[in-house]
Amino acid sequence: MQELKFQSMPNFRRLYPTEEDDNNRTPIGKVYRTSRPDFLTSEEAEVVRDKLGIKSIIDFRSSNEYTNIANGSKVLDTDYKVYKIKIPFLNFNQKPLKAVAAKHLPRKRFRKSDENCSRRHFLIDFFKLNYIWLIYSRAPLITKVFSLVYLIYDAIFRTGFRYFVRPFAKAVLNPRGILGQYKDIIEQSQNGICAALKLLSDQENIPAMINCAHGKDRTGIVAALLLAIMGKSKEYIAYEYSLSTEGLKPMYERAYSEIVDRFHMSETFVTAEAETMYGLLTYIDNEYGSVENYLTYIGFDKNDQAQLRRVLSESDADSETI
Repeated sequence: MQELKFQSMPNFRRLYPTEEDDNNRTPIGKVYRTSRPDFLTSEEAEVVRDKLGIKSIIDFRSSNEYTNIANGSKVLDTDYKVYKIKIPFLNFNQKPLKAVAAKHLPRKRFRKSDENCSRRHFLIDFFKLNYIWLIYSRAPLITKVFSLVYLIYDAIFRTGFRYFVRPFAKAVLNPRGILGQYKDIIEQSQNGICAALKLLSDQENIPAMINCAHGKDRTGIVAALLLAIMGKSKEYIAYEYSLSTEGLKPMYERAYSEIVDRFHMSETFVTAEAETMYGLLTYIDNEYGSVENYLTYIGFDKNDQAQLRRVLSESDADSETI
């Protein structure tokens, strides 16, 4: 199979077993993982649409994050209707999400797409208020107080919350490290994860492309859960995650600027070490017993998992890319 790369969309690859996979060799259905597709050229977008036949883009960014990066028209918006997945603010009684709903974003914010087009671009916000509140609650009192001043400054000058986030990066995020952030996503973004898996369980959305900003963190977690559902070992899942080290190279300076320079997060947040994902999977096993139990807990039960497994197990031997 020939490997397909996009100059404007680095860290692109297909979720597919390689020779290093010594566990279950069931092929993953046509699911691709990547960084944000905002900068695709018309020629590259045509490959995504026609050669890969992508029916849905499942994007783990908020609508604000989506519109603020590469602000303005995006080529793919002519081919994919943009939807925002409605996620409940917080389940205080711990009842898992049972269904997802989508609402088309105001068309004036995007290029007009073909009304008859069945291709869709879903936005799922992983960093809802409960996640933000958790990070805020862990900070020292002095950080909380001064952060409000920064928040006002950011709001006035529209800095993208740069100065508000920096003290929390120093006091909370950096000491916990990238693995700590992944654990928080597993706990605080459960509804978003469940919504993503439900979308991928629908044959109408396959082939699919999943992404976040750099295709490493939010995308890496969802990709890991997909591989676990398909019976892949922790060692293989961690190895697959580490492929983003190479995938990040074409955009490393951009990622460094957006994460380290902008928010003063440590350099570990622009890495993709196998040990990080292995540690996350070990955490899930310790806290929930297994990935299967974790998914059941968040509302993606065994029947849902079986359905997703069926969808992703369909033969696609005629594919030319990985």
